[in-house]
Amino acid sequence: MFRFSAASKSAARTHVRHYAADFPLLDELFPGTYPRLLVEGDGTDLIDSEGHRLLDAGNHLGACVVGHGRRDMAEAIAAQVRSMEFASLEAGASHPYVAELALELAGRVPVDDAVFSFTSSGSEANEVAVKIARDYHRRRGESGRFKILSRYGSYHGSSYAATTATSIPAFREPFQPLVPGFVSLPQPFPGFCPSCSFEEKSCGESCFEQTAAVVEREGPETVAAILAEPISIPGAVKVPYPEYWPRLRELCDRYGILLIADEVVSGFGRTGAMFACDHWGVRPDMLTMAKGLTSGYVPMGATAVSRRIQEAFEVSPLAHVNTYAGHPVASAAALATLRILDDERLVENAAAHEDGLRQRLEEIGDEAPWPTRVSVRGLLGSLEIRLPEDADAERFRSLLWHESYEHGVVLRVTRGGQTVSVFFYPPLTITGDAMHSGLGRLAAAVRQVVRATAEGSERTPQPAGQNDSRDLTGR
Repeated sequence: MFRFSAASKSAARTHVRHYAADFPLLDELFPGTYPRLLVEGDGTDLIDSEGHRLLDAGNHLGACVVGHGRRDMAEAIAAQVRSMEFASLEAGASHPYVAELALELAGRVPVDDAVFSFTSSGSEANEVAVKIARDYHRRRGESGRFKILSRYGSYHGSSYAATTATSIPAFREPFQPLVPGFVSLPQPFPGFCPSCSFEEKSCGESCFEQTAAVVEREGPETVAAILAEPISIPGAVKVPYPEYWPRLRELCDRYGILLIADEVVSGFGRTGAMFACDHWGVRPDMLTMAKGLTSGYVPMGATAVSRRIQEAFEVSPLAHVNTYAGHPVASAAALATLRILDDERLVENAAAHEDGLRQRLEEIGDEAPWPTRVSVRGLLGSLEIRLPEDADAERFRSLLWHESYEHGVVLRVTRGGQTVSVFFYPPLTITGDAMHSGLGRLAAAVRQVVRATAEGSERTPQPAGQNDSRDLTGR
């Protein structure tokens, strides 16, 4: 194991920032403790510089689908570096590694006769999709179709168009003015749209009706595309009601609007299907991917584009370039990831663990004295805890992350208003025993922080049905 010097530990604190992931209270609560340095990965576990072994239940943000520290992944990457470490796709050149990857993906992605634009991240994959959508309509003589519709409570990336499509104020307001021509739609999940009945089916139907109304209000002839995550995760794992995506596909077909599915998080088995769109049999015009594409071993993203759309660019290509598009080493990592997903039946493993994950998260939530909500699809799960108004939600969030770490679990904890959300999405290689152990440790951490918070709160919480949707999303 590599031993970090005191200077490198200090530099991690003073010279490295991942802004939105910072916990501002951790330094105040635990001076000199953070950031913890993760130095090694082994299967579903991470090991820190002090030698502590931790279940990775979300530190990888959903990327590491095949597990950490795999020799077969390392060998595939190393072999590619020795053979050809870099080649550009510019100036009429290509290479067989990205071509093989495109063929493999074409057989899996729910996009008709797909072609692929490879990128370095999910943000750029969404950026490319937006560019294609607008330029596609322009080339067809419909330059008035420029609007991109995306949903409240969604996250599409950190580049400017992707940030504009991200309908979360905290990610948008500091960077105004943003890219013009973006319009927000309702999110089909209770508590995440402007008018909400808090009933799943009626909420979904209402959200779809409002979506159709927004299209009519804006003018269908001005809308280029609808960009949406099949299962959106900011604030909660927001699984829509079953009819939502088929109806959204029909709406787009009716008005000639392109449908873009953002599967950066949900792709490559995370939800118990290769892609989340497969749950509803929906085939979008474009689909964006990253994270699980290479299992996080090497950065890579891609935009899958239907042949029908691509035909508009055959004579004159899209004016978009990327030095590292289709990088050979990333292509090798992606091919190895796909082989492992198939050989070890990891998509099926994710589906098999869904009920157990839901049941255990519900049990953890039932121990809290406040309203909770659990949502799970495959190995993508969330537990929302609605704190009373007099509780310090940011302190609760920070303490929960810390106590989970102390109990041997690294996960993702977010906050919107008085609602703290715990996400549990481990590598797809996880066994039943490992998940049972990890959730038991998480339960102990939640129990400890809830007890400490409840003792300091005198306000009786409201029933879940009385939650204000603005509090659930932080808007």
